[in-house]
Amino acid sequence: MRKGFKWYIAVLAVLMVFGNVIAVSANGEQEAANPEEYQLGFMSSLSGIFAAVAETQKMGMILAVEQFNEKGGLDMPWGKVPITYEVKDAEAKLDVGVRRFRELQEGGIDGFTGTAWNPISAAINEEMKMNPLPYLAANVPALDSFRKGNPALGTYSVAFTPWSIGYLSGGAAIEKLGAKKIFWVSRADSWGATQFEGLEAAIAELGGEVVGFAEYPKGTVDFTAAINKALEVKPDVFMACQFGGDAIALFKQAYDMGLHKESLLFNTWTTNLVAKGIPADALKNLYALDFYYWNMEGFEDASLASKAEEFTAAHRARWNEAPDAYGAIGYMATRVLLEAVEEAGSFETGAVAAVLDTKTFDTIKGPMAFREDHELLGDYLAFIVKGKTPEEMSSEDDFWSVEGYFGGDSAMPSLESLGY
Repeated sequence: MRKGFKWYIAVLAVLMVFGNVIAVSANGEQEAANPEEYQLGFMSSLSGIFAAVAETQKMGMILAVEQFNEKGGLDMPWGKVPITYEVKDAEAKLDVGVRRFRELQEGGIDGFTGTAWNPISAAINEEMKMNPLPYLAANVPALDSFRKGNPALGTYSVAFTPWSIGYLSGGAAIEKLGAKKIFWVSRADSWGATQFEGLEAAIAELGGEVVGFAEYPKGTVDFTAAINKALEVKPDVFMACQFGGDAIALFKQAYDMGLHKESLLFNTWTTNLVAKGIPADALKNLYALDFYYWNMEGFEDASLASKAEEFTAAHRARWNEAPDAYGAIGYMATRVLLEAVEEAGSFETGAVAAVLDTKTFDTIKGPMAFREDHELLGDYLAFIVKGKTPEEMSSEDDFWSVEGYFGGDSAMPSLESLGY
């Protein structure tokens, strides 16, 4: 009996020790599942050619985070969780962007947003396939990012792709402006090539023709050869996909060389930063496609105008200026990500992705939901804008008048074309 009793005590002791190990392990898992803060990673090209645009993205991200923290942080099942963020500079260099993103992951971020240059966002998507995180891109990712099987579990975009920019710009020129003879100035990379594919799709659907074509690498400062060629051809519209400083240089030169007297001028993707760099006399002759514009006074959808007024007031209060288009993208990406985390009640990528796949989000651009390919869909995907004269500007940062909009599934490449 005594030996049996000793055996029983020994077994009991082992079980107690093992049980304590399980309890410690369980407690450790519980602590890991109920973190005290949410760490958001942000990276964009804060130096280099996209620096000014990236700065507006960062401003939008910070404003969204601060709005959540004003109410105590994320409302999670275990209580309020404040949000912190860490910022990295990709320098508009692919290798730098990947390296610094890995630094963010190694630092323990729970979610990620940012990126201004779509080759970097494509690389981040590949990184996410190895180490999944919720990633809400705050730029216009490459079309291939959304082909079936390509988006990582947690990769989503609140904007669309360059294909849609080209397609909608073609639609704006042909349908809205009656300009069917198009001179196209491309950028010598996937940004330009994919926009041209979208433009060709619009032409095939709506009628029209490309009567001239020129192509330049990112960072070009002299576009006189293309402008002289357009002056000879006299197209209905001179359409260019250049962005940022490239767009400023191009349309200043086009105006100085008198092209606006022969053709409509159209920039396929613009920001306030571009408008600010173009002389007033040149700006008033420029049409463009814009992701978002803050001054929606008199817009036909009063609820959208009210959202814009509220967002602009908050942005001015924080940054003393109106939000720019990429600031709006950064703000939307951050809010959608954080709202999905709250709805999921978890930081886990699969749980957040399940919410992103099914929830309709009330954004500054109205109700929007993600398609099967992880692109955000709504009624107001992009706006046609025209430069204002100095007399029309209500403030020093009021550059554009909203002339129309595009939205709905037809504004994007078909899911079938992407392999779905």
